[in-house]
This record gives sequence, C-alpha cells and structure tokens, in this order.
Amino acid sequence: MKKTLQFFIINLLILSSFSACTSMQQTSSNSNAILSTVQGVLNNGTSEAFNLFEDSNAFMTNALIEAALPKELKDINTKLESLGLSHIVNKEKQYISQIANASITTASPIVKKAINQMTLSDAINIVSGGNGAATNYLKTKTETQLSAAIMPVVRAQTEKLGINALLSNALGSNSGTFSSVLGALMGTGTTQNTSELLNDAITQQLVEGLFNVVEDVENDTRANPSTILNSVLGTTTK
Repeated sequence: MKKTLQFFIINLLILSSFSACTSMQQTSSNSNAILSTVQGVLNNGTSEAFNLFEDSNAFMTNALIEAALPKELKDINTKLESLGLSHIVNKEKQYISQIANASITTASPIVKKAINQMTLSDAINIVSGGNGAATNYLKTKTETQLSAAIMPVVRAQTEKLGINALLSNALGSNSGTFSSVLGALMGTGTTQNTSELLNDAITQQLVEGLFNVVEDVENDTRANPSTILNSVLGTTTK
C-alpha cells in the first residue's frame, strides 16, 4: 500500500510539474522527460528479454519464458514425459532456445520502432495506467506484426534443427502416428500440417515470452518508483 501511494504521489508530481509549466522551454523539457522515461522502461524490458533470447541456458530455465509455453506444447511435453522421454523435452527446449536467438534480429527493430513512435499522450496514459500499461501499449502496437515476422524464422529453424523429426521419432515410428498423437493433443484431428501447428505454438511462446519479461521489468519499476522520480525530476535518492 505504501509503495502504491508513493507511486501515485510521484505520478501526481510528474503531471503537476508538466501542467504548471509557464514557458515553452519548461513544457518541452518536462514533456521530453516523461516520454523518455516511459520509453526507457520499455527499452530496459525489451533488452532484458533479448538478453534472455541470446542465452540458451537462461532461456530454458526462465519462469517467464516457461509461463508463455502454449497449451499445445505443454500437452506434448506431458505426453513425452509420461513415456519416460524427458530427455526429448529437454532437447526440444534447447532447439526452441536456438530459435529464440535466431529471432532477435527480426523482432528487435519492430519493438524499437513502436517504442520510438510513442507520443507524449501515450506516455502520460501509461504512467497513470497501472501495472502492465506500458507492456499493453507495446503489445497492441507490435503483437500481430511480431508474430507474422517471426513465423518465417521459426519455420526455417524448425526445419533446419529437425524438431518435427525429433518429436516424430519419439512419439511414433512414422509421420502418420505422430500426426495422430499431435492432432489428438491439439484437438485438431489429423488433417492439419503438424509442422505448422508446431511453428504456431513456438512463435506464440516467443512472442508471449517477450511480453512476459517486459511486463515483469515494468512492474518491478513501478514497485520501486524512486528510479522514475530520479529520471523525470532529475533528483537523486540517497
């Protein structure tokens, strides 16, 4: 409650200082401070996410990345583990971490552009919007584009790494058996392309994992608002 009140007071100070400015120079200075601070929070969050994407071990063990695992992949992994094939699950996660690394070059410019295009109005709404508001802004601006842009990378990498073959060999001796198992797990029957189902699930994990990390950084910043106060008002907390 104390931190929430503190953050509310900081918001009020920021907005009050902005509205109280009487000169164009002061207004511009405060506007830039608010905007750059909110952009900085998102830049920090996306940097942390991409650092995770670069580090295979960190990616494979991160709870926020694991939380982004779609139900389809969870069901596949549960099935594999029930068959005593946990090593296949670990190999699958290792492959997905490699795909995450390969996706950085494609994903990074998309989120950077959305952050750079943020307006002062966006920033003020984010400051007063509560936990997750900055992440929701980024998600609204980029989620569809990220998924579309990352999908070809995922498709190329799953084929290169042989994830479909890995799971096929583990769950059945032929693709028909694998399709049946995967189709049953995903509730799609056997008519859809299993490779594309896997590609969709992996793409979803990467995109949702990115936003999970960004939101975690944002909410941590809101819970420790002295850093925002220092940045916006130019003060130093001892």
